[in-house]
Amino acid sequence: MRANAAVEPVVDNAKRRQILDGARTVFLLHGFEGASMNDIAREAGVSKGTLYVYFESKERLFSVIVDEERAIHVEGIFDFDHDNADIEGVLTRIATEITTFLSQPRIISAMRAVMGIVERMPDLGVQFYERGPCYSRNHLAAYLDTRVAAGQLDIPDTQLAAAQFLEMANAPVVKPMFFMANNVPPTRERVREVVASAVRVFMAGYSVKQ
Repeated sequence: MRANAAVEPVVDNAKRRQILDGARTVFLLHGFEGASMNDIAREAGVSKGTLYVYFESKERLFSVIVDEERAIHVEGIFDFDHDNADIEGVLTRIATEITTFLSQPRIISAMRAVMGIVERMPDLGVQFYERGPCYSRNHLAAYLDTRVAAGQLDIPDTQLAAAQFLEMANAPVVKPMFFMANNVPPTRERVREVVASAVRVFMAGYSVKQ
């Protein structure tokens, strides 16, 4: 190897995890704008130089954390058998899990952080939308397509129907928290009530009449 060849830094996955955990704590406490790389390095127990070896910017750190939340939670919710003919059961499970996830205070905080910086960093907003709401809508629409093909549903636009259902299922509990009109996460009973109503309205509008 040439003496002046660039040497790639060795990636220590445990150290990377340590930084991400520290950054998550700081972002939750101070929001995106209030967090600094100094704060994150201190919380993670690493030097600022080490922090920049793994993540070149605060924006990149935040982006990775948002991606992790989606991969861990959202992807699993939509990983199901698309041939399942129990539409009400599938919709109820999906809506209950996604609404419960979105109404967690840490997720509400992350959504507020994204909304606070999208005008300055539109690429981050696009990423958040495509890997969150858009991902959920596309996967639900794909399931609805199979049920339309099976003759169970009559839906001219499954993308629109998926968006309508997801909004009905989570907006009544998530939006009050987002705007701080209510800071208390919904009870399981409240989530079930909202989801059951969304399923009834959806099926009334789109199920094939016998």
